[in-house]
Amino acid sequence: MNINRYILFLFSILLCACTTYFNLEYDHNEIIPVIEESDLKVNKIISEYKYGIDSAMNEVLCYSEIEMKKGKPESLLGNFVSDLCLEQFSNEADICIMNNGGLRNILPKGNITKGDIYKLMPFENELVVLELTNDEFKELINYIISRNGEPFSGMEVKVFADLNYTYKFNNNFTFQNNKKLKILTSDYLANGGDDMFFFKKKTQKKLNIKLRDVIIKYCKLKQIINSKTDERLIFIKNEK
Repeated sequence: MNINRYILFLFSILLCACTTYFNLEYDHNEIIPVIEESDLKVNKIISEYKYGIDSAMNEVLCYSEIEMKKGKPESLLGNFVSDLCLEQFSNEADICIMNNGGLRNILPKGNITKGDIYKLMPFENELVVLELTNDEFKELINYIISRNGEPFSGMEVKVFADLNYTYKFNNNFTFQNNKKLKILTSDYLANGGDDMFFFKKKTQKKLNIKLRDVIIKYCKLKQIINSKTDERLIFIKNEK
């Protein structure tokens, strides 16, 4: 046997030695049904949590005399939310500014449940206070005008056809002696959300309470709620 044939013979033996064989012991096919009992157990566990959540969300907080929707230049819903926030933190801020985009649902006429507030405000946004100089406040006003209105409370603004404007604070605040205006808003907006770039990098005073919880607290306290539009933002057209 020459050397090449010997190597080929030896390789064949080693290859056969490494081969794995499988023996089929059972070839019967059957359909295994899904056991409903396990699903029932899971559903029972889920239903216990669902019952607790539903009970909490169905809690009636107050009664609304009207349906409230968002809109521009002002709205029943926007006024309601910004007014109640400023009312509860009037010792912390001069005005309140929110955004229409953050109001995710209407408040219906009739009983208002905790679930209604969660639908209105599903986010975990918290309230903060910022301080603005006169120039920074002008940026805020120009922003509100460019958006054709955003929810605010604590001031009145009149906008003329040439986009000049006048404003008046409800608490008679003035920027004299370099005083800064205190703004109550959400941490989302304070961090520059919704293009409120003029808030970015401002020092935030955290109030450590969620905007949603503030609304819930107010509703529980008042029991009967309402809102109105009061021309706090007016766009005045040129007279003919």
